Amino acid sequence: MLLTRRNTLKAAAATAFTLTAGRAMAATRISQFIWTGAQEPVPRKLAEAYMKAHPDVTIELTAGTNAAMYPKIKASLDISANDPLVNFGFFNLDASAKGRTANVFAPLDKTAVPNVENILDAYRQPDDIGAIFCMDVCGLVYNTDKIKEPPKSWNDLFDPKYKGKVALFDYYWAGNGLVALAKLNGGSEDNIEPGMKIYADAAAAGQFHSLYTSNAQLQQLLVSGEVWIAPYFRGVALPWAAGGAPIGYSVPTEGQVTFPEGFQLVRGGSAEQTRISQEIINLSLAPEAVLDYCKTASVLPLMKNVTLPADLAKDPAVQPEALKSAINLDYAKMAANHTAWSDQWNKRVKVNL
Repeated sequence: MLLTRRNTLKAAAATAFTLTAGRAMAATRISQFIWTGAQEPVPRKLAEAYMKAHPDVTIELTAGTNAAMYPKIKASLDISANDPLVNFGFFNLDASAKGRTANVFAPLDKTAVPNVENILDAYRQPDDIGAIFCMDVCGLVYNTDKIKEPPKSWNDLFDPKYKGKVALFDYYWAGNGLVALAKLNGGSEDNIEPGMKIYADAAAAGQFHSLYTSNAQLQQLLVSGEVWIAPYFRGVALPWAAGGAPIGYSVPTEGQVTFPEGFQLVRGGSAEQTRISQEIINLSLAPEAVLDYCKTASVLPLMKNVTLPADLAKDPAVQPEALKSAINLDYAKMAANHTAWSDQWNKRVKVNL
């Protein structure tokens, strides 16, 4: 072929198209938030499989905690409504309630996420803002070398024999027992005073060793023996124990705190990011994926089409009697009261630590 000006332009145009097409094929990036720890393996495995089947998609996984990540996600939307920090992720009902109030999360399209129809009716979210498909429970986590007889009551947190050996998650009302203690002593999400007084008096008496802000911090405190007991989650403690740590989980006689969890779609992504995010959420809600979550993260399925296998179902924490007496929290009210409770917490609890 003669190298004419016309042919040169054609070749240049073809090269430009090829480069543009190549960029387009690799252009779709999805940012997914996952929890650090035992809940990491399943989303990592699903993301790897999805990218293998869709080489034009890159899924960037960011591991962390709701307590640290949710404020960053909200801040990113406050700065730019069309550039969220993540496109979707795994959230507890506390963060989900805050996000609903602040318009951070978008409703799922049930035609794009048909597996949402299998979520138990009691946990199906209004307008399908979120897919709450599993549940953890919060009770008493303890060092099995230091405490030979498992603790049996929420009140054990205030037993003088554990003075200076109790740790609490800072500002995490579902995970530090504050609301549970309030409800067990005549209060509620509308009246936190009974719980706040118990914690304030205990802090002043030196009952608490420290406040922590991550799972890793609590694990280190318990394994080192600096802390002997703390209110926290079964799904966090059991994987530590399975890994050989001297850590146990005990069901309080008054009841465990229920802690539903699941996926949220973050507002502001492109149409393609939204489509792919919902496709991955739907794959994550498939029975085999949910069961995988239950096995690796020690959570309970909230799906009509998933039941725990016999070896997992025998745990005392998941027996019908234990779940029947569970303490259910109003996470929407907790989100609304968070600022006021934090102020009281700072002035009456943290000031004495």
